[in-house]
Amino acid sequence: MADNWQLALLNEAADGARVLDCAQRARDYILLEAGREPDATWVTGYFNDIPPGRTKEDILVLGIEQVDGSLSGLLGMAPGYETQSEWYIGLLLVAESERGNGLGATVLKEVVALAKASGAQTLKVAVLTKNAAGLRFWERHGFEHLRDAPDDGQGDGHDRVVLQRRL
Repeated sequence: MADNWQLALLNEAADGARVLDCAQRARDYILLEAGREPDATWVTGYFNDIPPGRTKEDILVLGIEQVDGSLSGLLGMAPGYETQSEWYIGLLLVAESERGNGLGATVLKEVVALAKASGAQTLKVAVLTKNAAGLRFWERHGFEHLRDAPDDGQGDGHDRVVLQRRL
């Protein structure tokens, strides 16, 4: 791992304020996804975004923690979802000031290493179709189109595309 950051397990009670601070520094994405400013409700959602058929114990809620304790980004993953050999990345969010310096790519390399070490064979991510920069990021890092996931009228109103990368 890099010398100036580490992936840190987070919990809402202890880390909610740091997560909110990070979300505010990545507000462009929060506005795109949630349609509102990052707030305590968004933070609660981050800690409780659990895939169908899973529990809180099945997900990893992580921060990209700097040596000073601040968070430069957030990472939510569901190992073993949708199948045991897959890891699903629910969110990789990097603060605007940290974008473009390779942090996202470096974190993704760490995720790949962790997933491989656990025996995973595939990484998946669902990307908002209107998040063109996000789509380019994932495709640059070897993720390919798996399926379209249009809003079904019961979700959050967003169309997504599910991408996968074989490990």
